[in-house]
Amino acid sequence: MFINLLTGFLDNGVIVREPRRLWAHYRTSRKFKLDLLSLFPTDLCFIWTGQGKPYVILRVNRLLRMHRLNETIYRAESRADSPIFYRIAVLLAVLAIVTHINGCLYYFVSSEIGVGSDRWVYPATAMWRHENATSHIDDTMWEKWIFCTYWSAMMLTSILPNMNNPATTGEFVFHIMDILVGVLLYATIVARISGMILNISKKRDVFRGKEEGVKGYLQLHKVGSDMDSRVVKWFDYIWSTKQDLDEESVLTLLPQKLRMEIARFVHISVLQKVQLFHGVDDQFLEELVLKLKFVPFSPGDFICRKGDIGRQMYVVRRGKLNVVSDDGRKIFATLGAGTVFGELSILNIPGSRNGNRRTANVCAVGYADLFSLSKEDLWDALGEYPDVRTSLLERARHILKRDDLIDEQAAVQSMRVSRDFAKVSAQCETSLDILQQHMQRFMDDYKGAFGELNLDLQEMETQIKKMAKGRKKQPFRRKKDDRRLYSAGDIDILLEEDVVFRF
Repeated sequence: MFINLLTGFLDNGVIVREPRRLWAHYRTSRKFKLDLLSLFPTDLCFIWTGQGKPYVILRVNRLLRMHRLNETIYRAESRADSPIFYRIAVLLAVLAIVTHINGCLYYFVSSEIGVGSDRWVYPATAMWRHENATSHIDDTMWEKWIFCTYWSAMMLTSILPNMNNPATTGEFVFHIMDILVGVLLYATIVARISGMILNISKKRDVFRGKEEGVKGYLQLHKVGSDMDSRVVKWFDYIWSTKQDLDEESVLTLLPQKLRMEIARFVHISVLQKVQLFHGVDDQFLEELVLKLKFVPFSPGDFICRKGDIGRQMYVVRRGKLNVVSDDGRKIFATLGAGTVFGELSILNIPGSRNGNRRTANVCAVGYADLFSLSKEDLWDALGEYPDVRTSLLERARHILKRDDLIDEQAAVQSMRVSRDFAKVSAQCETSLDILQQHMQRFMDDYKGAFGELNLDLQEMETQIKKMAKGRKKQPFRRKKDDRRLYSAGDIDILLEEDVVFRF
């Protein structure tokens, strides 16, 4: 009860830990009633049963604390590294407890009927006793427990020798109840273990199903044995490294803030190693972390080729990459885990001699796992951090200038064009804001005039109906040239047909 009293609870999504509120919540809960009943001193009933024959079954109220065991099992299972094996261990423990309780009940019933009174109850004499002990009175607690547990296990599994056949009505009732409980317990255990085994192989079956689907597609289009072998090796690599084929969908159930924290813990250190991002605002890096996408490559795959348009920057997560010549024979450098490349080609540096083109050929030595960041995602993030954008462009320009990869005249001209474009864009935005204000004012005037017109029409309709009711006995004429007279009974029909009257 003391532990439950200190256990917090959720109130409108907020964890409550205030002692007074914890006590008020626990006092009005169902758990408090069960805990209170479980603490009731039923041991005092031994006064009536006698010290020589204490009925332990009178302490059955202690079982009302079973809800604590369920909570403990759930919390331990949610925190276990291998929940399936934990469930199997819990199931075996439950089986052992049920067998133990059933054996205790067997000894209790035997003592009530009379030990050794027939062949079904606990035996008074047996061959397994040691030589000096000829009666059950000399049996130790261990000997009693092991025999009763053995008998209970055979009962629950319906494996009974002939010596255990019941002889009295009470024995038959207990025997039947034990068999029914054993059948139910056996069915439950088989179902639970079958489900656990299926869960163990479920992920692999789903994975193999995807593999078979890809292989079937390749066989349908007859791509050849070489491609089929590469696909099989690729799937073996994915399974051996315990990677999911769709890593982006793994964390979709988590809230945005929690996903950001996980991504920050996993990838923020990688981005901080990039020379271009040194000292950049942490919030900007957290924005980029959520935009990183997992991209795997097979042995010999080219991540980029010299002259290609740069649309992504890459971060090596696992594996090795070679920077090679155009023919792939000469290796200039080897990139390992944590290396970043391609960041300068997606920044659109003014005056860059290479523009947004790749300057090297990069291929995977073996299986390699990379993270990519697209140009669109980078510039979307830079749009919300203008100071960071200015800093990154200045750093990238300095790096290119150091390597003599920037044309100063072209950079100045490009920056002048960019400033002119920014100025024109700002003027257009200002004009658009003014136009939107005028349109909003026009819409407000239109809505006001329309509302007044609607009120005038409703007022005219009300006046016409009042005038029609006040002149029911007088005839009406439709028009000057229409000399037909209408009676009072025709007024309502004419009003419903929207006939215009002139009085």
